Amino acid sequence: MIGQAKRLAELVKNETQNHAAANKKIFAVASGKGGTGKSFFILNYGYQLSKMGKRVLLIDLDSNLANIDIMLNISSEKTIGDFLQNRVLLRDLPTEVRPNFNIIFGDSGKLKLPEKRREIIDYLFANIRRLAHDYDKILIDTGAGVQLDGLYLLSKTDAITLIINPDPTSVMDGYALTKLLFNEFGKREIGVVVNKCDNDEEGETTFGNINTATTHFLKTELYHLGNINYHHDVYKAIKDQVIFSEEYSESTVANQIMKISMAS
Repeated sequence: MIGQAKRLAELVKNETQNHAAANKKIFAVASGKGGTGKSFFILNYGYQLSKMGKRVLLIDLDSNLANIDIMLNISSEKTIGDFLQNRVLLRDLPTEVRPNFNIIFGDSGKLKLPEKRREIIDYLFANIRRLAHDYDKILIDTGAGVQLDGLYLLSKTDAITLIINPDPTSVMDGYALTKLLFNEFGKREIGVVVNKCDNDEEGETTFGNINTATTHFLKTELYHLGNINYHHDVYKAIKDQVIFSEEYSESTVANQIMKISMAS
């Protein structure tokens, strides 16, 4: 598979390198620590885009802790693992969960990961880019933390959205992730969503804290994409396994996510 991966990656690179700036479709969400609301955000962000008429594909690449299927109460017979094991083609995996909104589900609880992971990531993204003409946006949910394989995966995407919370540990972990992406892969254009805010003022202050650090130490500025307030109905939606922005479409939180989607 690895030889095939290298050939396919080179083919796709040659086909797309002249148009990369005009065809930025592949977006990932990331966080320096777990529990920031990363999967909640990307699921609702994708739903909001689909409601605007965008064709959206969400791929759950949170290795070992994939949970998009649980959040939707959907049991999928085939996952991204079946593609990586050469049992199915990637184009056969998307499941339509809402009009214009397709999902490729991930694996959870499988600790045995393949070797030569970078080559496999190259192979995966070569195939993802071959699907790009079918969608307006391809969204990727990634694992939390700063493992090198996860950073390499993020480096293959066109844009990164960092999800942080107002607490200082989340800000510091988000900064650490940004620093590694910058130093290891030269990633500068990173957007930030501050989730679980008490209000907009807290969100603005939180973004200011992380942006001050990156500006001073890394000489690069982050982009503030927006804030999302904390609300108990978010937990209720997750517990009830429904899409929050669909179930609580008139809520402040849903409107905040919609504004972020409209600006992207």
